[in-house]
Amino acid sequence: MKPHLSYDGQLAKMLGRGLATSDRPAAMGALKRIGYYPLSAYTYPFRKPATEEDRAAGRTRAETFVSGSTVEDALKLYEFDRKLRGVLLQALQEIEVTLATKIGYVLGKRAGDGHLRVECLDETVCARLNADGVTTHMAWVQRYEKLRKDAKEEEYVKHHILHYGGEIPIWVATGFMDFGCLIRLYSFMKKPDRERIASELGLSGNASDTLHRWLRALNILRNNCAHNNRIWNRATVDVPPKFSTRVAPGELHHLNDLDNDQRQKIYLLIALTGHLSRAVNPAGNWSWSTLPTQAKKLGNVGGMTLENVMGFPTGWEKLDLWQKL
Repeated sequence: MKPHLSYDGQLAKMLGRGLATSDRPAAMGALKRIGYYPLSAYTYPFRKPATEEDRAAGRTRAETFVSGSTVEDALKLYEFDRKLRGVLLQALQEIEVTLATKIGYVLGKRAGDGHLRVECLDETVCARLNADGVTTHMAWVQRYEKLRKDAKEEEYVKHHILHYGGEIPIWVATGFMDFGCLIRLYSFMKKPDRERIASELGLSGNASDTLHRWLRALNILRNNCAHNNRIWNRATVDVPPKFSTRVAPGELHHLNDLDNDQRQKIYLLIALTGHLSRAVNPAGNWSWSTLPTQAKKLGNVGGMTLENVMGFPTGWEKLDLWQKL
């Protein structure tokens, strides 16, 4: 176990590796407010390239910093990332609420308990077995029952327990499902139902699988935002594949032109969020004002730009996706 290090010791460790500060009390305050390791994530881009000794030790960067790097630069990245998380979470939560509403409405037309009846869903998908030998739908139901139990004190759940014997219709049940639970349920729905929802979210044709892949990736982003994880230069772990231009609107076609390196970066997910945000709230200003305003605040800290670390294409702000409708 590593020994405990005082705040003075933590700051001394950073400064001893070549990081400078023009305001020692403020740097100390940042360590007390943010923590050594969370803040270190924002100092990492300022480290020197790895030496052979570093690589042998499994490090991708040296432990010392490029001359001129400062705690203040790291704090600029931290604040940029913190505000970017808030901006993205705002849009992703709105998308989540709309997805819940649409699933509840479309599936509810089949049956109030359509989420629990495989005949109301795609029976082939529901019957697939997971690694534990349990059908994927049964595994989902187990998760659903836990969420319902956790929500037992919610007034709308109490109401249905009191007046309807605890039967929770799908248009009510979506209220206590998390984003991942909703996305999984979407994948179980019959294809015509999935296609209808995809159409209402601005896609066309055979688009349900494309939308599902987008939602899976956005769920990971949403969780990182909600749990205060670094996102601005985080590599995407479930990159949505290129899509048919027949299913997505023209404002998204430029995403298929991104190279493999760009596709691993956050711009791809930001753009998908921008499209879905417009689809769920055409009168909103997220895509043409809120997001562009925050994105441009990165500036050029230590040579890092939207293009070289976040995958934004050159001239992105002129693309149709980021223009006012």
